[in-house]
Amino acid sequence: MTKIYLDTNVILDLYIPGREGKAAARTLLDLQESSEDTIRLYLSFLSVADIAYVLRKHYDKAGLKKILQELFHFCNVLPMSDLFISEALESPCPDFEDALQICCAETADCDFLLTSNLRHYQGNTWIAVLTPGQFLEKLHC
Repeated sequence: MTKIYLDTNVILDLYIPGREGKAAARTLLDLQESSEDTIRLYLSFLSVADIAYVLRKHYDKAGLKKILQELFHFCNVLPMSDLFISEALESPCPDFEDALQICCAETADCDFLLTSNLRHYQGNTWIAVLTPGQFLEKLHC
């Protein structure tokens, strides 16, 4: 099974109108559903909170609830530990929130970390870091 960790911005690309990565993000969710358990998508508990916070500006409560329910259908939500805080503070990653995401993805032994923001992740984790588009190209989707 291939474990794919989704950064918050991948989900925001999907649900915020006009964002560039919408098609690739949708393809990822569709791929997960049709993969017959060969691909599993993950995101962090922190991402869920961030997604809800940002999307409340674009959707009413019912719309936001529908989005979160869809995410829970497609993605496994990973817990975060207080140990991640000290790890993130020691990380060479220039962004604290991204360092927390790395801790979460590494703890879950993910194979890929997909993000629209490569520069904060590349070189700061042993996980392969790609944009959703790059990942789909690797799969020839």
